[in-house]
Amino acid sequence: MLIKSLALIMLAGIMLAQTPKPIAPPDQTKGVQAVTPGVAPDEVVLTLHGVCDVPQTQLATSGKECSVTVTRRQFDELVKAVTSAPQMPANAKRNLANNYKEVLAFAAAAKKAGIDQSPQFQATMDWLRLRTLAEAYRRGADQEASQVSDQQIEEYYKSHLDQFEEVKLRRLLVPKNNPGGADKQGYEEKALQVTTEFRARAAAGEDFDQLQKDLYTALGLTMQPPSTAVGNRRRSSLTPEVRDHIFAMQPGQVSEIEKEPYTFAIYKVEAKQTLPKERLKEEITREIKRQKLDTALKAVRDQAHADLNESYFGPGPAPKQP
Repeated sequence: MLIKSLALIMLAGIMLAQTPKPIAPPDQTKGVQAVTPGVAPDEVVLTLHGVCDVPQTQLATSGKECSVTVTRRQFDELVKAVTSAPQMPANAKRNLANNYKEVLAFAAAAKKAGIDQSPQFQATMDWLRLRTLAEAYRRGADQEASQVSDQQIEEYYKSHLDQFEEVKLRRLLVPKNNPGGADKQGYEEKALQVTTEFRARAAAGEDFDQLQKDLYTALGLTMQPPSTAVGNRRRSSLTPEVRDHIFAMQPGQVSEIEKEPYTFAIYKVEAKQTLPKERLKEEITREIKRQKLDTALKAVRDQAHADLNESYFGPGPAPKQP
């Protein structure tokens, strides 16, 4: 709570120290508060009474009363400093104003008590300043990474076509264990034998729904057979053990028996297509942005290296075995 309050004071101070600048119309501004109808940028929107222990270069006092005035432009800057949301509801702005009043009151009391001169306070402010600068850089990098062109989307789509393949699947499932059976090893051997026989029937074109029912009957399984409809799947939604086999098949083909952890499975490809770029534009844009942002942040992280004094920090973790 203390750190949050100090952060609010620091951000507000930075904001109020800035030279006022005109606010662009809503249709030309990204991430800026929309202009409130009837409230000019330099119009006072908040007057704080009983608080005036603030540098006069940052806040203007009104009359002889100990008070502080905040313009709409200043408060909008404060809103942008404390939230990344493009808009803040009216009730949230009111809560922020009340919180701001309380923080300034306690800040004035802290100054009178000399807390702002203590080493702990100075260390906290240094840390908050660094954190704020780092977060501001990350936000800027995120905004820059968001600029994805149509050409980048086209290039990514062409170079990752295999990721955008989609198959429509059916699947026969045979559990390796019979919950009601005593001979587990004998059941698994029988299950594999029966599955092998049914795989031949599946390859011959028999209906998968009927085959699934017949499989359970042949093995004496009394539970409800699962649905054979798997639906449309892409490589990323299938396990590494089966996806390469499945995407190597053509429509109408049936896989060999896949030995999965708890089941034997047989897959049939009913249809196969490469999804069009138009359907994937948002997905590709997100991925390009993620990669660009990761690259930018990694470049900054890789510039720094720390040597820790083990006498103070203790020994580091043991290196991982290959």
